[in-house]
Amino acid sequence: MAVERVKGERPEKGKALVNYEEKVFPDHKANPGEKALFLVHTVPYEGSVAGINMLTAIRCKRKGYDVSVVFYGPASGIPVYRGWPNVGEDGYGAGIQLYPNLVERMLKEGIKVYACRFSAAALLGLREEDFIEGVRPIHPTDILDIVIEHHRAGAMIFSTWTV
Repeated sequence: MAVERVKGERPEKGKALVNYEEKVFPDHKANPGEKALFLVHTVPYEGSVAGINMLTAIRCKRKGYDVSVVFYGPASGIPVYRGWPNVGEDGYGAGIQLYPNLVERMLKEGIKVYACRFSAAALLGLREEDFIEGVRPIHPTDILDIVIEHHRAGAMIFSTWTV
């Protein structure tokens, strides 16, 4: 018995696969003084969680929010200088500088970026000097306190974990 297959045209380069122009919800902006906090706990370069969080943080900043991003756990290895064969170089191809470039973009746009010095040192062997300039090292107990501070301010809090 032959199975009938659904057929269609092959997608052409430059043509849209979906209707990317339709927006369902209004383009909300922040009210004066509104904050957003992003807590990122993920393994660097293992999936898209960190990249999506950084891009969303940038979008929130552009909508007028006072934005803070905290990298902790293995994510403390994201906002650091890296490269191959030299710092800042992409070595064998694009990708090595993806996260450092996004961190630098966040900093340039006025986003406050923090990284846990405990997880950086204890888990990854990183020093504070390894953090990209502008990234503020914090004590591990600061993580709960920044959450409390943002909760009390009525902030949007994005918390993502991967293991």
